Amino acid sequence: MKILLLKPISDIYYVIQPNLGLGYLATIILENGHQVFIMDSGKENLTWDKFTKQIQQEKYDIIGIQMFTHEISSVKKHAEIIKKYSPDTAVIIGGAHMSGDPRGAMNLLEDVDFGFAGEAEIGIGKFIKLDKKDYSNYELLKEIPGLVWRQDSEIIVNPRAQINELDMIKFPAWHLMPPSSYPVAPHGSFCKKMPVAPIIATRGCPFQCTFCAGKTVTGSIIRSRSVENVIDEILLLHKKYNVKEFHIEDDNFTLKRDFVVKFCKKIIGLGLDIVFALPNGIRLDTLDEDLLKLMERAGFYSVAVGIESGSNRVLKLMQKNLSKETIKEKTDLIKKCTEMTVTGFFMIGYPGETESEILETIDFAKSLNIDKASFMFVMPLPGSKLWDMYKGQKEIKWENFFYYRAVEGFFNIPIQRLKKFQRKAVREFYLRPRIIKTLLKEIKTYNQLKILIKRFLNIFSPAKMLF
Repeated sequence: MKILLLKPISDIYYVIQPNLGLGYLATIILENGHQVFIMDSGKENLTWDKFTKQIQQEKYDIIGIQMFTHEISSVKKHAEIIKKYSPDTAVIIGGAHMSGDPRGAMNLLEDVDFGFAGEAEIGIGKFIKLDKKDYSNYELLKEIPGLVWRQDSEIIVNPRAQINELDMIKFPAWHLMPPSSYPVAPHGSFCKKMPVAPIIATRGCPFQCTFCAGKTVTGSIIRSRSVENVIDEILLLHKKYNVKEFHIEDDNFTLKRDFVVKFCKKIIGLGLDIVFALPNGIRLDTLDEDLLKLMERAGFYSVAVGIESGSNRVLKLMQKNLSKETIKEKTDLIKKCTEMTVTGFFMIGYPGETESEILETIDFAKSLNIDKASFMFVMPLPGSKLWDMYKGQKEIKWENFFYYRAVEGFFNIPIQRLKKFQRKAVREFYLRPRIIKTLLKEIKTYNQLKILIKRFLNIFSPAKMLF
């Protein structure tokens, strides 16, 4: 078969980097003897006209689309184009939104044939063994883990299957997405060396934060690749693709201390000219002085940490299981024993949060010894506990489910007020000599400067997002 894996067209591309989710699936498809292509709309500046011509000219048997919540309208349009010009092509949706709300997603996307909820590696391997005539064989479809499908007018969501031994998953198809072919717009914006590649060492999250939907994709049990397996991939990327910086995208990289210690010691022993960043956030309460010093020796130069709020009351509402006192202690510790740059993630507008607590968060952010801060609106992500509070809304503007957009009908404080607080937070945090100096030192290319300016425009422009 001829299979296309697609990162959909969007009105904003916050991160443009090799797509690990599509890369892992591409490897499985290739191993089963099929042709596979990865199309990253952000990287390729894909337009609707270009996509339409592609569908008219190239007849694919299957098109798989990775979908985040803010991309629903775009994915709907992709599916309509596919069915108009290539009606025999099977359209499959995966990704975070399908995992968090599989039935709702299928109801919204009438032109989509199938979906996958959760980790799709096992399910996709079984699905591509089917013939097209089998797509209506309900008994066969029931056997595919994580498959979301239609049985007459009913939407069926099959039980999911997790891979407990992550070393069984072969590396992403890096030859289809060589890191040097991507612009320097990775998760986290900044980098120290180029080219940059993302990797994942662990999956799963055991914590119960109400705002997070991560476990709907990777589950609540944390699983690790072996250190040897991770290092083998690092060596492949370094030697074959000249990758010099690795962004570890795990939700909980530092949760298993023994794993991190072993990893760092192995990396130090190799003596490679590479560096590491943790842009997706780690828990502060997993850090200690010895571990931080070892991580820095191994090449870690940048960490992001989930702080969320400057109010202990709000932190408890979030079920963050973290206090302001611990946050202050651990951020001070990072700076005391290393030269790593620290980015803090903060949220504005949690249900029940007061305006005075938002101001408390802004003041708290400024008081911390951190270098960068991200002030995002709280989102009721599908699959999170907050989603259960919100999903009954009659009209949902899906495009607003994005870092710097505000979801209507969710906040107890008017959105315009929240936007003013967000601008105040960014202005007061960043317009300080120490922070400006740090940012200027980190900018290595014109493209990084352009990304930084665009992100500030997103927040300070009164209009809708400009790009």
